[in-house]
Amino acid sequence: MDAATATRFARQLALPELGPAGQERLGASRVAIVGRDLAAETAARYLAAAGVGTLRLVGGARAWDDALRGSNPAVAIEHAPRPSQGPAWLDALAGADLVVRAGFDDDAMLHAAVRLGTPAITMRTDAETGAVDVVSFRKHGPCPHAPLDLPVVATVAAPDGAASVVAGTAAAAEALHILVGNGGDARARHLRLPLDGRDATTQELPWTPECFVCGGTGKEMSFS
Repeated sequence: MDAATATRFARQLALPELGPAGQERLGASRVAIVGRDLAAETAARYLAAAGVGTLRLVGGARAWDDALRGSNPAVAIEHAPRPSQGPAWLDALAGADLVVRAGFDDDAMLHAAVRLGTPAITMRTDAETGAVDVVSFRKHGPCPHAPLDLPVVATVAAPDGAASVVAGTAAAAEALHILVGNGGDARARHLRLPLDGRDATTQELPWTPECFVCGGTGKEMSFS
């Protein structure tokens, strides 16, 4: 299959409701996927199938590559190690148009995204309640003084299951809206899906100013 044929095939896989212009933007986009669990893999698969041009797997499994190319032969796949120190996040996210992360680990990733002015989406499944949380930081920075010297405090990962698939799907849907310019005016949004029959809730957070270091508060960054 030549490059032109692969590109046409990828566009056919993209969501038709996004329109030709939206699909062109997806094809030109680079999304960093952080994580190697089922939620991260699900998000990567949906974004590849939708026609995203480049996926950078930060700490992701190379075993995903064939499946992602099976959904979209034109997708370019990059691999980057997961940073163990704060400043290394700048290199891991450099050049990405968006970051999608599995887990709410407390480290420097969001601060690096603020420095770079890159939208970021985090997702988790609550091990105790089974609920899914997706938090979308749509517009923030670039802010050169966002601190990166933060200790890594890992959260307890929920076991893979149906909730992880829901989390990855919801995060991918939010990513597509942002990439094609349909993210809305709010700078942050928290979506909670209880998965126990109760209705989903959405909280819009119109931050002012954009950088939470300059004018936001730690409370605005907490959804636990």
